[in-house]
Amino acid sequence: AQVIGLPFIPGIATPSDIELGLSLGCQLLKFFPAEANGGVGMIEALSAPYKHTGLRFMPTGGVNTTNLETYLKLDTVAAVGGTWIAKKEDLAEGKWSDVRARCKAALEIVAKARSGR
Repeated sequence: AQVIGLPFIPGIATPSDIELGLSLGCQLLKFFPAEANGGVGMIEALSAPYKHTGLRFMPTGGVNTTNLETYLKLDTVAAVGGTWIAKKEDLAEGKWSDVRARCKAALEIVAKARSGR
């Protein structure tokens, strides 16, 4: 991806992965699967020794409306990803109002979380 100039966010789960990402010049890394790998607590632990580098994370995998705000309150979290917003079955069945409602709910949580920073 770097060779052809394609934007990408490498996935990481360990400090070794972070070191590799940083060695490639990556400042934004996808933490996946976030919840299975310790969630917010793990991001806090992983962030501590790298704060001076400006490293930021995008957790995905287990992020949902219940824990979204907690992730977004971390200053090292740039964004989150989650399939709860646009579920495969809703897309297949054209349930756009359901997807729209979840997007709106997520945006409200984002606004609340980011306003307290």
